[in-house]
Amino acid sequence: MSVLSKMFLNEPRGERVTFKKGFSLRLVILFTALTVVLTSVVILTWEQVLKPPYYEWIERTYPGPANAENRDKIEQRTEHFFISMTVDLIVVSILLIIVDRKQRRLVEVNEQLAHNEKVATLGRVAAQVAHEVRNPLAGLLLYSEHLKGKIDGKLPSGDAQLIDKIIATINNLTATTEQILNFARPVTLAPRRVDLNEVARDVIHLLSTEISTRSIETKLELESSPVAGMLDEPSIRATTLNLVLNAVQAMPAGGHLKISTHNSGNKLSIVISDTGSGMSSDQIKNIFEPFNTTKSRGLGLGMPYAQKVIQQHGGKIVVESQPGKGTDVRIELPANERSH
Repeated sequence: MSVLSKMFLNEPRGERVTFKKGFSLRLVILFTALTVVLTSVVILTWEQVLKPPYYEWIERTYPGPANAENRDKIEQRTEHFFISMTVDLIVVSILLIIVDRKQRRLVEVNEQLAHNEKVATLGRVAAQVAHEVRNPLAGLLLYSEHLKGKIDGKLPSGDAQLIDKIIATINNLTATTEQILNFARPVTLAPRRVDLNEVARDVIHLLSTEISTRSIETKLELESSPVAGMLDEPSIRATTLNLVLNAVQAMPAGGHLKISTHNSGNKLSIVISDTGSGMSSDQIKNIFEPFNTTKSRGLGLGMPYAQKVIQQHGGKIVVESQPGKGTDVRIELPANERSH
């Protein structure tokens, strides 16, 4: 059995393919052609470069007619060994590189599937809890407002404010349950032409008050031409708003906020950079886990929702950060129209 055959028969579990299950004929033809080409190159290299000096060395080492048979055997065996081993070594190296890439890709896919399954499970549980809580909250809000109307003007202002605080607390809880339900719901996209430059400007405008309150310097580095693609505008705007808000909240004592956009033809990107507190490698590793947050307030659903939206668009989101040096969040999206 040749080395090449052994490589095919010992493919890692999960990546193994057979002729009965649709073994790629194109792959067989490709490696056959590759082996032929490599063999030709190795033979040519042997004949033109290595053979003359090697044969001269054999002549000097085993001189005379008496050693003619020994010279022929050594020359033939060396030639066959060199050509066979060199071709096998090159082909096996190429196969090992391919197998290694496939294994790493398989690990990445399995990790992503495990993460998606975990997110889906948490989403279902959270949605069920939120659904069960929402109706009682609506009843409490109705009763509180009715009570407020009944006692209006009949209690001291301090006591009346307690009713207002109850109503405000119920509204906050209702908003929290709605956030959980929105996260658990499937993202339904309605793609249309959206310019990320406009999204960036609108988000900065919406957060202008909070940005100025924190003394944050804002810089927009936007492409001169539109950075536009077929995207779902509401979800992209909500995702961008949440990411910029995260950056702003990471700089309570001020700092620098930069938003840049790029258009490379078939790929759009928007990068949100801050000079805030930054994150450790462990925090980055868990940043897309639902309900994982370092904030005193918040559910930890913003980043998982952002990843969900971006992946639904066929893009990716990458976070780079260092403690004390700030954070860069890069979103990459396809520019072409996609079917959803």
